[in-house]
Amino acid sequence: MSKFLIIWFGQAVSLIGSGLTSFALGIWVYQQTGSVMNFGLIALLAALPTLLVSPFSGVVVDRFNRRIIMLLSDLAEGMSILALAILFFTHRLALFEIYLLVALGAIAGAFRVPSYMALMSQIVEGRQIGRTSGMMQLGPAAAQILSPVLAGALIGSIGFQGIFLLDAITFLFAIVTLITVSVPPSPFLATKTAQTRPSLLHEAMEGWSYILARPGLSGLLAFFAMLNLTFNSSEILLVPMILGFANTAALGRIMSIGAAGFVAGGLLISAWGGPKKRVHGLLCFSLIYSAGLVLGGLRPSPVLVSAALFLALFQAPMINACSQAIWQTKTPHDIQGRIFAARMMTVSASTPIAFFLAAPLADHVFEPLLKKGGYLAQTCGRFIGTGAGRGIALFLVLNGLAAMLISTGCFFNRRLWRVEDELEDIESGELSSAAP
Repeated sequence: MSKFLIIWFGQAVSLIGSGLTSFALGIWVYQQTGSVMNFGLIALLAALPTLLVSPFSGVVVDRFNRRIIMLLSDLAEGMSILALAILFFTHRLALFEIYLLVALGAIAGAFRVPSYMALMSQIVEGRQIGRTSGMMQLGPAAAQILSPVLAGALIGSIGFQGIFLLDAITFLFAIVTLITVSVPPSPFLATKTAQTRPSLLHEAMEGWSYILARPGLSGLLAFFAMLNLTFNSSEILLVPMILGFANTAALGRIMSIGAAGFVAGGLLISAWGGPKKRVHGLLCFSLIYSAGLVLGGLRPSPVLVSAALFLALFQAPMINACSQAIWQTKTPHDIQGRIFAARMMTVSASTPIAFFLAAPLADHVFEPLLKKGGYLAQTCGRFIGTGAGRGIALFLVLNGLAAMLISTGCFFNRRLWRVEDELEDIESGELSSAAP
């Protein structure tokens, strides 16, 4: 646990720094262009490279020392952020440079994330996986709640270039923590020689082959992909919905309460370690998350939306930790890089899908339906209200109902329900990845 805690702390600090940059970049781009599309492209370009690179990043993660890959990835991301700071300080920063550097940082992240997950499986005992999976959710939770607050306070004093420089320093901190920890080489290196290694393309497909050969794991992956699509769609539209009935100060309070729910869920799952049957907990937490989405769209009330957002985001680290623990204990260590890369590729695909579907549907379909005099103003409008943002609210309610239907349906998926019983635990050091 001591090695895990050192690495975890460095990565958590780095995530907060990255959150500062993401928040500051969004503000700068929107201030300079006034375009929601330009603002949204930052998130899109942070996801697309991950989608394209992940199949091969998993091979690299399994072939080489995972700590070294994390070091190089942190260094690459830190250099891209440092370049942003220099360009901003010299008044040469433009949209093209932002998009390019964001994409380069995302490529580095496509190597760092599966390395981080697979490395944890190497150094943490099986009985601690549930607890450490929960702790790994605290980094994103802390970034979500602290980054907007810190960025808002720091922009006025150190400026945008100061924010970017501070983020580069947090990457340096993550690198230092990694250097201080020694870890064993990748299990793949212990079982393969240069002569026996298959081709890069063949290895890239091994992660998918392993998952698809096990219906429980493929069902778990499909469930998480669909659930993540509802999450990303809701995340994109939440701010416009709230601004339809509240000012920016109320928006900040609501988002902070939601982020507090994320942190609270992360703290609970870290202390608890999760239920004994993780897949059962995963599905139950998903139902509560779905109810939170539905609740958030029912009325234009800051109190109701705050409570709904807290409820929904409280479940997110619980869901993620249960899922992560299943994958870490049921998949062989020598192939985890490729498996986690396949998972990351699937999850990343939901971001561009949500970007290209949710925003146009909200603007051109749902919002007109619930404007005053719209087709649904006298039916649905009687329950959830009419006017700005209420069409988005209807979309949020339908999103929650879809997530609820997906979660309920999975209760009747025998293979998914029994995935933990049908697959043996992979003990520390066990390497076999042969198909059943």
